[in-house]
Amino acid sequence: MHLAKQVATLQELSGGRFHLGVGVGWHEDEYEFMGVPFRGRGRRADESIRLMRALWSGASDFEGELWSFHDATAEPHPSPQPEIWVGGSSAQAIRRARELGDVWHPSRGSDADHVRRVKDEHPDLRVIPRTAAANVEAMLEAGAEGAVVQFADESALRAFVRPG
Repeated sequence: MHLAKQVATLQELSGGRFHLGVGVGWHEDEYEFMGVPFRGRGRRADESIRLMRALWSGASDFEGELWSFHDATAEPHPSPQPEIWVGGSSAQAIRRARELGDVWHPSRGSDADHVRRVKDEHPDLRVIPRTAAANVEAMLEAGAEGAVVQFADESALRAFVRPG
C-alpha cells in the first residue's frame, strides 16, 4: 500500500509520465538479507500489482490471499494509471506482463530471437527490452516497440545519436 501511494504521487508529479518497473528477483541472498521469504515471491508480486491497481482505481475493498483492506481510502488516484513494466525473461515473467502489466521488459538474458518467439506467441504484448545500442535494430525487427539503452559514457551516446 505504501508503494502504491508513492507511485501514485510520482505519477501525479510527473504529469503522467511515470513507469513502474517490477521484477521478482532471482538473488536469494537479497531476500534473506531483507528477512523476506524467497519462496512465494511470484505470488506476492502478482497480488501486490492487483492491490496497487485496486487502490489507484479508488477501490475501498480488496480481498487477497496475502493482503486485504476494507473501507480504505488512498489518494491520489492517478490518471492515467502508471504503466507497469514487468521485468524478467522467464515464462512466469511473461505471464505476469500479459495478465497484470502493461509492458514486458525482458532482462539482459533475452536476445532478439527470444523476443521474436514471444511476440509470435503473444502479438498484442508490448515489449520494450533493455539492450545494447548495437542490438536495438534487431530487437525492433523482432517486434519490440522500443528499447532501453544504457551507454558507457556521453561519447557513446553521441555516437549512437549521430552515427559516423
